[in-house]
Amino acid sequence: SLMNIDANLINLSDYEGQVVIVSFVYTRCPDVCPIVSSNLRWIAQNLSDDYGTNFSIISITVDPWWDTHYTLNDYATLRNLNWPHLTGEVEDIEPVWEAFHVGLQTYANSSYEEDNGTQGSSETSGRHHPDYLVDHSTATIIIDKNHQQRVRWDDLDWEVELFAEDVKYLINE
Repeated sequence: SLMNIDANLINLSDYEGQVVIVSFVYTRCPDVCPIVSSNLRWIAQNLSDDYGTNFSIISITVDPWWDTHYTLNDYATLRNLNWPHLTGEVEDIEPVWEAFHVGLQTYANSSYEEDNGTQGSSETSGRHHPDYLVDHSTATIIIDKNHQQRVRWDDLDWEVELFAEDVKYLINE
C-alpha cells in the first residue's frame, strides 16, 4: 500500500482486471522524469477515450524523503497529470522498487554544494533537504490484466506510438 496525493492508500489490487502502466519518477528530477510524465500524459489523452477503464497509469516516487503526497500533488497539478502519484515510507516502497528492478542511489547535488560552499560525499543518505539528487535506473513497465510485468520500456527509448500499441495489445488480449 502506497499513499496517493490525497493521502489515501492505493494497492495494485485496486486495478483488478486492468492493464496498468507503472512509472518511477521524482519531482526534482532534472532530466528524464518530466519527459516520461509528458509521454504518459499523451498516452492518457490519446487512449482514454477508446479504452476508458481498461487501463490505468500510476507513478511511484524514487525519492520518498522529499516527495510527500503534497509535493506529488503540486507536481501532478502543475503538469496536468491526472493519475495517481504514489509515495510512502521507504520500507513500504523498497519492496516495490525491488519487484520492478528499480535501482537507485542518492548523491550530493553539486550545485547545492557550490552555492553553500560545502563538500558532499558521492553518496548521501536521503535526507529531507534539497542537497541531494536521486540517480535511478528505471523504466516504464506495462502490467497485464493478471498483474504480470509484460513490457518494459527504458525511459530514454520511449516511442509513444509504439508504447500505445503495446498498451492496446495487452488491453485486447
